[in-house]
Amino acid sequence: MAVGAQVSRFITFFFRSLFWSLNLLLALYTLLSYWLLYALPIQHWSAGMVMISIPVVWIFNLVCVLIWLTIRPWRSWLSGLVLIVGIVLFGQRTFVWNSPGKLVSTNTPLKVFSYNVQSFGLDNAWERNHSSPRVRRIMNYALRYDAPVKCFQEFYTSTAVADYDVVRRFRQKGYGYSAFLHPEVAETADGGVGVAIFSIYPILHSGREVFSRGNGLVWANIKVGNDTIRIINVHLQSMGIRVGKVLDQEKLTGVRHETRGVLSALRFGFIERGQQVQRVERHIRESEFPVIVTGDHNDTPYSVVYERLRRLLPNSFEDAGRGFGFTYNRLPGFIRIDHQFHDPKLSLLDFETINYIAYSDHYPIVGTYLLGRAAKK
Repeated sequence: MAVGAQVSRFITFFFRSLFWSLNLLLALYTLLSYWLLYALPIQHWSAGMVMISIPVVWIFNLVCVLIWLTIRPWRSWLSGLVLIVGIVLFGQRTFVWNSPGKLVSTNTPLKVFSYNVQSFGLDNAWERNHSSPRVRRIMNYALRYDAPVKCFQEFYTSTAVADYDVVRRFRQKGYGYSAFLHPEVAETADGGVGVAIFSIYPILHSGREVFSRGNGLVWANIKVGNDTIRIINVHLQSMGIRVGKVLDQEKLTGVRHETRGVLSALRFGFIERGQQVQRVERHIRESEFPVIVTGDHNDTPYSVVYERLRRLLPNSFEDAGRGFGFTYNRLPGFIRIDHQFHDPKLSLLDFETINYIAYSDHYPIVGTYLLGRAAKK
């Protein structure tokens, strides 16, 4: 055999063996991430980093399957099996296709609308003092959407321009009851309210807990007919993902700097949200009424926050959503970080991610529930 042919065979063997070794490591890493999320044995920020990577490692495993099918088909079983295990364990968190339920009760459905409105753009001083079509569009949408209970994150209001006095406009629209994270600024020219709940139904009691300036939770016990429910609206610590800033860098040093910034923000976010979700859990457990938790959780379905809440309450997207339900309207785009969780005592008719409304960096979400134990078909 010619020397050239032997060298070629050796190189092919070397790279095939290297690829197989990397595939083995990938499979082990994927199984580790499954174990961390399924069992929650540790809730350290580093475990959060591993868990959040599950969709990415799925893609890598799929690539491995396709490559091995072309060169060594029998080796495709490894990543194929890993993918099947992931679909069995976590497929429902990723993609679902439920049909809307049909009302088989005289009870009135309760629609709960939730939207991170990105301050309506009013965190910009110039916008705050000049009437802007862009700002008015998102405000008008938030006002006109037909839902008796509306929950907002990054809510902003201003008395500087009549159109921007959103609190007053909500009250004129029939939402006579409200609860705010920062009620002291709800009627000012610079009203960074943060988290807000508006209701056409009476709010019997409400409370708030500030995590940081813009993050926190607001809860409200709302009387709907003969029933009372507790709505908990949350805005947890930001993920800190700013992929656009990394991609905008023209030099490698800039990419490195922004990447370190993203990783540092992710680490800080995992730590903060891990502490914040414990406070959300306390409000769930202390409620004497059925609970709906909604808001911007800033964490994906492959996270400590999501898993802990999911162990207390069913997730509304999983039970009644359709598709992937991605809620983030910026790069990377393919993530679902806005969620609703509901008490099992509430029948869930429908859940929708309104992904054609692109006014904010988040899409609105809305769940439709029946109080009591009324069933759906």
